[in-house]
Amino acid sequence: MSARRECGTRLIALLALGAAPAAAQQPAGQPQPAGERPDATGAPAARTGWTDRLSVAVRGGQFRPRGGGQAFALFDLALVGSSEGALRPPLVGAELRLDVRRRWTVVLGSEAGEGTRASISRVGPTTGGAIVQQTSFALTGVHSAGVEWQAWRWRGGRAGAADRLRLFVGAGAGVARYRLHQRGEFVDAERRVAFADDFRSAGEGAIGHASAAVELPLARWLAVRGDVRRQVGSARMTDDFAAFDRLDLGGTRLGAAVVLRRGGAVR
Repeated sequence: MSARRECGTRLIALLALGAAPAAAQQPAGQPQPAGERPDATGAPAARTGWTDRLSVAVRGGQFRPRGGGQAFALFDLALVGSSEGALRPPLVGAELRLDVRRRWTVVLGSEAGEGTRASISRVGPTTGGAIVQQTSFALTGVHSAGVEWQAWRWRGGRAGAADRLRLFVGAGAGVARYRLHQRGEFVDAERRVAFADDFRSAGEGAIGHASAAVELPLARWLAVRGDVRRQVGSARMTDDFAAFDRLDLGGTRLGAAVVLRRGGAVR
């Protein structure tokens, strides 16, 4: 009797050991446990927390002002080479991106830059000679918050393959701070006399934007993107330009960015 019991105990132990690995495996067709989703190769990737949904983008580009309002109109009328077409400040900045749900991302961004161009007065003094000045237009801080939606992704026609291209559209709002500075020689249009001066204005105003971006994944944790953003907004003019109407902060921003993803997850 004791021999039978001993054999039965050994058999139960062997069955238990054989069943353990099978129980540890995820059955085919079962949904992934909460906190996991496919990675860029289609395989399940464990998620350890909200930090895995974070990514950082380092970006650069150029802002092309729309050029509305009295200030830009005066530059076009009185100066050669200092219109909104020439004042295109290069911008550098960064974005913090958080995937909040499938295909949706919250984006917080900040960037700044300055463009300076030499110009010549269209009206010369009675004494003759070229009247030269410099005009600087700086966006000293463009801070915005918005959302992006992944409108389309291409995987090369194979289900479960890594993304090869992604298309995003987005919108947002924020605040833009500017600085406008003109220095050099100018001409009194009535007396036709040259004089040296330094004109300044600085302020801030609310902005809104709509954007579109194309993203090219290079690895689970790395991607590059190109984007275009259409910006609208205006700000009060101050100091030497206080008598002018509001400065137009609208325009088009063209840019490129490198995106680093901590968790390597895909929306």
